[in-house]
Amino acid sequence: MTTTFVAAAACGKAAARQAAARTVTARLGLVPQQLRTYSSQPDPRYDGPINGPLSTLPAHLNLPPPRQPGESIFAYYFKIGKGYLSFYKTGLKNAAWVNPRLAGPVMARWKDDRGYAGIVQNKWLTRGDLQLLKRNQHDFRRIPLFAILFTVCGEFTPLVVATFSNIVPITCRIPTQIQSDRKKRERKIRASFESFLPSTSVNRPAEGLDKLTWKEKVHCSTVVGRHSGLWPSRFLPLPLGFVLHKRLLRYEVYLATDDMLITKGGGVMKLSPPELEIACVDRGM
Repeated sequence: MTTTFVAAAACGKAAARQAAARTVTARLGLVPQQLRTYSSQPDPRYDGPINGPLSTLPAHLNLPPPRQPGESIFAYYFKIGKGYLSFYKTGLKNAAWVNPRLAGPVMARWKDDRGYAGIVQNKWLTRGDLQLLKRNQHDFRRIPLFAILFTVCGEFTPLVVATFSNIVPITCRIPTQIQSDRKKRERKIRASFESFLPSTSVNRPAEGLDKLTWKEKVHCSTVVGRHSGLWPSRFLPLPLGFVLHKRLLRYEVYLATDDMLITKGGGVMKLSPPELEIACVDRGM
């Protein structure tokens, strides 16, 4: 794992993460509460290959304004249900049809060029392509279970997605769900910094995964979300130590490639607000 990533994740740079969050807030011109919600509406300022296709982001959620005095409660909630129904239909269409069609040619060339090795050698891939492949793979695996959930619950799906958040494709995640998931992850990261990571690991030079203790590896995994919260951190090394190590190695390559493609695409200032948020979350910020 790169020195930068390991140092940030394993050495407990909480102040750096807070500074990064403030930088993102200033970059977007938003207050922290608004930072967690975003729309997939087109913006010509960010129409470039550094950003993933809009179809890989949550669909636009069009809800009615607050209920006016005298307005029928039934009619009001019918409009809300209709808005959510349209949102999920669009999200499922993007996940099951639009994104796989976009990803097909990119994946074919990816395989021909031997994956990441081909990217470094031939330099044909953009960050938008990389994010398309990553998100399409993530969502396609979740379509069957979520389709069943959506078929059963219909417009009431928003009431149950918080319980089954992991089976929801990215394209079908409502803003409140995204905000809730990120807050949960932030609490886990904070707890790992405060009560799990040994004090001897703070500010210790890190030269790669092989030089980390198992607690530092688990902490890194917590920061970047490489293992399920269903597994208590103290038990991870027993059945999943080898798997966790492999996941961190793969994620190191992904982050290094994403960094390279961001630089190639013009830097972070070219990222759209949703893409900047996602990039920060990917890095545990």
